[in-house]
Amino acid sequence: MKRPVVILLVVLLPSAVAAQGPDRDEERSAWRHRRAVVLSGAGTEGGFAALTLAPEVVARSQADLRDVRLVGPDGADVPYVVDRVVERETTRSWAGRLLDTRREPMGPAEEGRGRSVWTVDLGEDRTFDTVRLAIDARDFAKRVRLEASADLAAWRLLRDDAGVFEAPWTPRVRHTTIALGGPERARYLRLTVADDRRSPAVDVSGVEVTATRRAEGEEWTRPVTLTSLGRKASASRYRLDLPATFPLEILRLEADDAAFARRVRVLEVRERGGRVDERPLAEGLLYRVQLRDAALSGECLTLAFATRAEAGEIVLEVEDGDSPPLRRLRLSLAGAAVRLLFAGGPGPHALYYGNEVTRAPLYDLGPVRGRLAASGDLAAASAGPEAENPRYRKAAPLPFAPPRGAPVEVHRWRSVRTLALGGREDLYAVTLAAGDLATLRPDLGDLRIVDEADRQVPYVLETGAAEAREPLTFERASRPLRTGERSVSRYRLLLRDPASGKPLTLPLASVEIDVQEAFFDRPARVLVDAPGRRGERSLFSGRLSRRVEARASVPAPPLVVALDGSRLSELVLEVDEGDNAPLTLTAARAVVRVPRVTLKTGPGAYRLLLGNREARAPRYDLASLRQEVLSYSALAAAAAPAEANPAFRRFAGDYFSDAPPTLLLWGTLLAAVVALLLLTARVIRQPSS
Repeated sequence: MKRPVVILLVVLLPSAVAAQGPDRDEERSAWRHRRAVVLSGAGTEGGFAALTLAPEVVARSQADLRDVRLVGPDGADVPYVVDRVVERETTRSWAGRLLDTRREPMGPAEEGRGRSVWTVDLGEDRTFDTVRLAIDARDFAKRVRLEASADLAAWRLLRDDAGVFEAPWTPRVRHTTIALGGPERARYLRLTVADDRRSPAVDVSGVEVTATRRAEGEEWTRPVTLTSLGRKASASRYRLDLPATFPLEILRLEADDAAFARRVRVLEVRERGGRVDERPLAEGLLYRVQLRDAALSGECLTLAFATRAEAGEIVLEVEDGDSPPLRRLRLSLAGAAVRLLFAGGPGPHALYYGNEVTRAPLYDLGPVRGRLAASGDLAAASAGPEAENPRYRKAAPLPFAPPRGAPVEVHRWRSVRTLALGGREDLYAVTLAAGDLATLRPDLGDLRIVDEADRQVPYVLETGAAEAREPLTFERASRPLRTGERSVSRYRLLLRDPASGKPLTLPLASVEIDVQEAFFDRPARVLVDAPGRRGERSLFSGRLSRRVEARASVPAPPLVVALDGSRLSELVLEVDEGDNAPLTLTAARAVVRVPRVTLKTGPGAYRLLLGNREARAPRYDLASLRQEVLSYSALAAAAAPAEANPAFRRFAGDYFSDAPPTLLLWGTLLAAVVALLLLTARVIRQPSS
């Protein structure tokens, strides 16, 4: 009697979930999405089951799947572990020793025909599936006959016409790997290639064999719709029509062209504060060679992503150079399958996901994840279509965090910036501008965020969370200095406030310099005035160099000179030109690491207060929740440009602290002279005894 009941539950699962869903939905009102989960017959009778998550589920969940919950028929969580079904691969490599190299002529000498033969000793019997050749040549294409032996007497053929080549494209493509159909075992290898006038002899300087052990994985794949964005410089750009935060692991490119080699980049494009930021997610060289001679053909059309996208637009950039765009470009994404492994049982089950503020669950199945993943006795489970949770209500992040702090005397701060926040209670992140650091103290202890009632809003501070770039003006000495037989150019790099033109003193992490020349290597120094000492202090001593391929089509990157973070407004760059013409500097930028503050707040008017020498560094209880605050996906907030605080009032001490050092010195001397004159006059008026 049990089995018909179980079968009936499986058949009527969607209606059962609909009937029981609202109660479970109410208990999980902070989860936006849910799906019905169906287990096979073996899973409903107990044991363990595996549920493969669609990439769309991963896209709508947090990055580490901390918000995924599997719920049983009683409304309680079903414990699970996450398993990525990746191809597990281990490799071992051995280098061979060249025993013999022969050049054997064939036919008349005037025809230049012959063959080259190399014999390689692997040291002992090795099992391998790949052979890599080190070929000391450029612009070649060869067909290799590869043979193996255990005793240098009997030889067996492994590959008759394996192709190796180097193509002089932009950029240059080199293919010198011979993949075998399966594992082979041998101690000796013999390589034979044909030579003639069109394909002269090459030198093989090394041979390496590799053995690979693989455990098969599972992956999902999705085609991607591309929308052309036109060309930028010499690159074709396309928008990938994807849901936000779609999991990006592997990109596969396809086109109708028989031969191409293109530098490809995938970018995340976001607009922040009126400027467009492009963050690279993946880049590499993709190529294809399709020839009538199949042995000389080869391709590499797969690209792995280095980082996960956040919430920006995904753009594919193909560097075409002077070539036409790729014909009928197609794209697909793939990734390792992600499974939930859990104890099965009668349903109905439901999968909940899409909660931005929950913590990761703590289940006791973690220590046995490896054994469960390796088990072949897992029942299959599948998830139905996605549905919105009708009881969904967005939960406020960190509800126990204090939203307000003590009041402050706003009139003691010199500058103010108005914040533009969303209209709901949430966590917000504000990245400061480089110019703010000129107003703030080095310890950033005089930074405050206040509401309309001048009450503090607690925040968590990340120092050096981002980089800002400020333009540097540069002045070159009228003529290069002569040091012995060498010519030295000196440049004054000046940091100025764009609005007022006054010197701007900022902590400089590095300096970026754009130079017109494509190839150079010269000694250089960066100097600053040393207060209290004669002469100058060196911040950098090294070389400025650039080596770029003559046919490179991408702009050369700027030269980067690392500094120590000292607060400066002026630098001196010295370049030892030697006997060369002076370098042509076209632009320079100061790189400043700027802080970011994260705060929790709701609707209202808020301001950033900057610049108070007397303020003590704030101490907020929120600091104890630093990890939780920074791990939350805070909303980006913008701040208006800094302006003078209209409520600021000066005190007597402010006049002295703001006065230039020379004015204070002359004022002190003048006061001393006046005091001395008054004392002298008093002594003169006294009658002599």
